[in-house]
Amino acid sequence: MLRGLFIIFLLSSTVSSNQWNYGQLGPDIWSDYYPLCAGNSQSPINILTACTKYRNLKPFQLTSSYDEKHYFTLRNNGHTVIGIINQEYKQSPLVIAGGGLNGTFEFVNFHLHWGENYKSGSEHQINGIKYAGEIHFVYLNRLTSQMAVLGIFMQSYADSEAIRLDENDKTRQEWQRYFDITQTLKSENDSTVFNLNFRSLIGDNLADFWRYQGSLTTPPCSEGVIWTIFKQPIVFLETQFRTLRDNIYFEDYRGPQPLYNRTVYRNFHNETLSSIPDYNRCLLDSQNEKLKDKSLVFGLIHCSTHSFFLFLLCFYSLIIFAVFIFFKLRYSIWKKKFE
Repeated sequence: MLRGLFIIFLLSSTVSSNQWNYGQLGPDIWSDYYPLCAGNSQSPINILTACTKYRNLKPFQLTSSYDEKHYFTLRNNGHTVIGIINQEYKQSPLVIAGGGLNGTFEFVNFHLHWGENYKSGSEHQINGIKYAGEIHFVYLNRLTSQMAVLGIFMQSYADSEAIRLDENDKTRQEWQRYFDITQTLKSENDSTVFNLNFRSLIGDNLADFWRYQGSLTTPPCSEGVIWTIFKQPIVFLETQFRTLRDNIYFEDYRGPQPLYNRTVYRNFHNETLSSIPDYNRCLLDSQNEKLKDKSLVFGLIHCSTHSFFLFLLCFYSLIIFAVFIFFKLRYSIWKKKFE
């Protein structure tokens, strides 16, 4: 219980902002001060779709409380705007289950990562492709102290006319409310209390996702985090990102970390491959291994067939030789009888 409370505090407050940042004290030197940031199970990663493996993971289950308005405390922590449940209001907890997670997980916070332009900002990448930003919804299993993060890509376009606006898009409307209020949080520790509909924020495209074991993407970079990265992004306007770049921080994302021997799973059958051959090496290597296996099998069959015929040839040769010796001896005996 105490460990769970400590983790909630850690996730909600993070390390003091003057100890690390995305500039002079940026991600490249975090490990000098926070050794865990150089671990073997770090996040984010570059997901190579050709290397993912299918796993039957059930859909996520969102409770009815997601349809309610919840009051959040939105605070500029010097790196991003972090949103936590305001405890002064009596509100139903935001709980999630399913999705291959063991048990139920309770919401801790949500925050955004973004970059300097519409092609840079997401922490995770898909076959080397970066999105304009990434939303993280952080959860905790209070019984096991297991952390889980749901990541949704934020997509943007240089030409706003390329975006088809839907006036009935509740997700877009709710995020616009979020951006309208966050632009007032210009200084570190500025905060406000604001109500948001969480189901609208998280959207409806939660069907297809990738799953792997990783870490927090900011110091202290604690590992043992279950990551879920949804395949379908939410589309945003560049003006919304400018609100973050101009008022909070120009960019706040960490680049992909080495995968080492971890496996990335997917819950959908048909994976989209990259147009870049290098990113499909896993698939090519797998196909080559299969060809080698087939060649080995056929080679064994060929060798076995060849050996079998060689055995028959030797066997019949021995029989013929034995018959020859037999008749030669019989002939010798018969000949002596008549001499």
